[in-house]
Amino acid sequence: MTEEDKDITNLDQDLKASRLAKYHNSKLIQETKYWLVSILGDRIDRDYLINTDLIEVLKDGSILCQLIKCVWGEGSLKFKTSKMAFVQMENIEKFLNFIKFQGVPQDELFQTVDLYEAKDPYQVVMTLQALSRVIKDKFGSQFSMIGPAISHKHERPKVPAKPQYLKGDTPWSTIEYGYIKGSNQATEHVVFGSRRDITRNIESDGSSI
Repeated sequence: MTEEDKDITNLDQDLKASRLAKYHNSKLIQETKYWLVSILGDRIDRDYLINTDLIEVLKDGSILCQLIKCVWGEGSLKFKTSKMAFVQMENIEKFLNFIKFQGVPQDELFQTVDLYEAKDPYQVVMTLQALSRVIKDKFGSQFSMIGPAISHKHERPKVPAKPQYLKGDTPWSTIEYGYIKGSNQATEHVVFGSRRDITRNIESDGSSI
């Protein structure tokens, strides 16, 4: 392989590098870690969390399951603490299934390998942000939120009924009321681009006006 070939990367490699760059954001990681500490309290070694890579801390799934128990109560989620790989991945799956049921959208969930094999650490953080929004919606000011707030869709204002005195053939524009859906030449009494007949009035002396 030549030096030139080494510089060529495929799309997957570029995307992975981009995601890793987003993950290695000290402000983002610090905010996430302090959010975990604020909920877990003495259930986690604060110094260990702050000084260790976030993915390494969360890898066995036990901290994530503890997070659920701190918010939803002791009996909300059962898990095991183990060094066996399949048990750790099972913990992660339980966490993901639980938060999906609570309202975290499917497209904001990380996959087990994203955490356990560090395939996409940034998506793990994005999932925690989404979870923080769900917790905030359910429990209010009891828990803080991390990441950007999601704007809620506002209903379109209702269109007022046409006033009685304007009903009939009287011109009335719905645009005046901030509603233009379905407006056209016929509904707005607009003559544009159509043929018009011009009547020429003839004066008694034969001149036209």
